Amino acid sequence: MVIQFKNIGIHLGTRILGAEVRSDIIDAIKTSDLVVFDLSEVETISNSFADECFAKLTLFFSMEEVKSKTTFINVTPFIRTVIANSFRERLKLAEA
Repeated sequence: MVIQFKNIGIHLGTRILGAEVRSDIIDAIKTSDLVVFDLSEVETISNSFADECFAKLTLFFSMEEVKSKTTFINVTPFIRTVIANSFRERLKLAEA
């Protein structure tokens, strides 16, 4: 399954939106072998959106499961860094 984030918006910024999208992603992970996050044409993503949408998946699945069942394509270096930082911070919270 491919999720086209440009259909959600090219500037992704709120926790509320991130939580809504995460709900769809959780359903997709449960029913698909692989979920592809296509971020083509997405220009910006906030830390809060990345945390809610992606990093909080680790509250529902193990990090290994998230890695094996999802992948990102067409991600700018900036957006890749924001998403990676959100996972890093979320995993630090889980360890505390």
